Amino acid sequence: MSVNKMVNNVRSEMIDYLHPENKSSVPWKEVKKLWQKLHNDPVLRTGLRPEIYDSWERSYQYKVDRNMREIVHVCSDSEFSRAKANSEYLMEIAIPVMERLSEFVKGTGFLVALNDASCINLLNYGDKETLEWSKRTNLIEGTVWTEEIAGTNSVPICISQVKPISVYSYEHFCLYAITAASSFAPIIDNGRVIGCIGMVAPYQRVSHHTLGMAVAAADHIQSKLALNRISKYQQVITDSMSDGVMVVDLNGLITYMNNKCSKILGFGSTNMVGSNIHDLFGQNPENQFFINIVNQGRMVTDDLIILYNGKNQIRCHITCTPLHSSNLADTGSVIIVRESERINNIVGKWIGRGAQMTFDDVIGSNPKFKDIIKVARTTSQSNSNVLLMGESGTGKDIIAQAMHNESPRQNNPFVAINCAALPRELIASELFGYEEGAFTGAKKGGNIGKFELANQGTLFLDEIADMPLDLQSTLLRVLEEKSVMRLGGNQVIPVNVRIIAATNKNLEDEIARNRFRKDLYYRLGVIKLNIPPLRDRRDDIPQLVNHFLKLICKRYSKNLYKISPLALQTLIAYDWPGNIRELQNVLEGAVQLAPGPEIDSDFILNYMGLKADHLQKVITDIIVPEFTAAEESLLLEEVLRKNKYNKKKTAQELGISRQTLYRHLNKYGLS
Repeated sequence: MSVNKMVNNVRSEMIDYLHPENKSSVPWKEVKKLWQKLHNDPVLRTGLRPEIYDSWERSYQYKVDRNMREIVHVCSDSEFSRAKANSEYLMEIAIPVMERLSEFVKGTGFLVALNDASCINLLNYGDKETLEWSKRTNLIEGTVWTEEIAGTNSVPICISQVKPISVYSYEHFCLYAITAASSFAPIIDNGRVIGCIGMVAPYQRVSHHTLGMAVAAADHIQSKLALNRISKYQQVITDSMSDGVMVVDLNGLITYMNNKCSKILGFGSTNMVGSNIHDLFGQNPENQFFINIVNQGRMVTDDLIILYNGKNQIRCHITCTPLHSSNLADTGSVIIVRESERINNIVGKWIGRGAQMTFDDVIGSNPKFKDIIKVARTTSQSNSNVLLMGESGTGKDIIAQAMHNESPRQNNPFVAINCAALPRELIASELFGYEEGAFTGAKKGGNIGKFELANQGTLFLDEIADMPLDLQSTLLRVLEEKSVMRLGGNQVIPVNVRIIAATNKNLEDEIARNRFRKDLYYRLGVIKLNIPPLRDRRDDIPQLVNHFLKLICKRYSKNLYKISPLALQTLIAYDWPGNIRELQNVLEGAVQLAPGPEIDSDFILNYMGLKADHLQKVITDIIVPEFTAAEESLLLEEVLRKNKYNKKKTAQELGISRQTLYRHLNKYGLS
């Protein structure tokens, strides 16, 4: 027989000899002798299980005292407090499991132990006799069971190898432990070993079922950890929501409520889980609509309701979704509660996205116009009401948007309403809102008005002169009291709104004709800005033309159009009754209809329906000292080109003699 085969046979015999199941009835003296042989005979030690053998080798390297009669290292009070604090979550979950397991093995001599990932013994459960037995070897809470300190035992092997293991009496490295056997299983949370749970008892008491009980306990703890983690994630998620969430069973018992719901419903930081919805809200008949929804488990979506919590009135929107169990029987409802004010703000901010213009979009360098814009920019920081006056198309709406975007309210709603565009009977409901049933055709749940939507922001009242006289008095009261009451309602709703009003009419004339209230005029006109018509700022037309051509060509994906000098002078000479809006529309039409990339005076005349005498006036006006030499030169060249360089026709069109024409041509080298 070969030497290797002999060694393997001997090792096989030793493994069989040392197997724990063959030693459960061995007397203590025999166990101790075997333990001593293992320390004295390296060959015999090779019969130990590999993980036990490796642990013994490490214990030798650590120079652990094999004759230790008790675990010598106990954490200081501060160290143990720190360890328990770090494992507080684990202990909270493990205690009920340990209590139940300890009760199950009561009277059998088993100690139920919990250790953290550092091998510190956190908790021990057992009957009185068992705890007394464990104290004799100092197996107490706060002791450290690492291999470096306590030698080979099941705790460090279980944690380092992340697997359940039992260590039988003589397999322990140190004398203190050979009277015992232990079985431990790792506790894993979110992929990380956070500790282990096991059972320790005199070696005669241990069976192959002991490890199974430890594994079952660890699995139970892991399941509870996972469920609690999911529950905590859900709690964090729902608490981070801006909506309230509440779960109510069929009897009205609140089984879940997030913090936001508690605050919205007027309970502050007090969580009302365990309370009954009928006790909280059922005493007030005004809450019956809400109670009916809960009782009937009705599906509702964003219904506006008013709840009364004591004397407090709560306006909120609720969405109720019935819950069903696996057998489709109703089990309750999930109720989403949203603050009405928050919804109004969201809607208002969405509507307020219409305020796109800033003062950078206000084009013009006319001195008078620049002075007005300077005042507008300065007063944007104020909360005072503003009255913008000027003809239609002068850009009052752009200035209103720019003032809002320059103001401290820029991140809040900008809500615009055209008082002339709405029928008389709708203006009040649009401005102030209405409650359900306020009038025939009022929609379910009512409707919020523009004042509420604009809360904390700006309300732009365009064409204010067209507001009916009786409504003007209501508006005046709202401005004075800073609150509104919806049509058909009885609740006063505070609003903080800056008003920018605009009109194309002379309000003083309207007051004289009893069509506009003088007191409202004074209330609105704290800051008055009179926007000049385009004909009074003709020097801004070239700048406006270039600006609009760039925007329009980009919008229609066209190369940039140019405008001929004579065409530009034609635009400058025109009086623009529709002001900037008319100019913009003319240029938009020109970009789409002009035959080439240059817009000439003929096209402008035809497109605008202007007569030839308008061009004659333009051409005559250009031969004046107010124009620069370059402007005169370009314009003369355009008229020449227009008449195919026929001097006679050119002179006739210019309304000058040929002699005067030749003088100008020689002056600019065009002859």
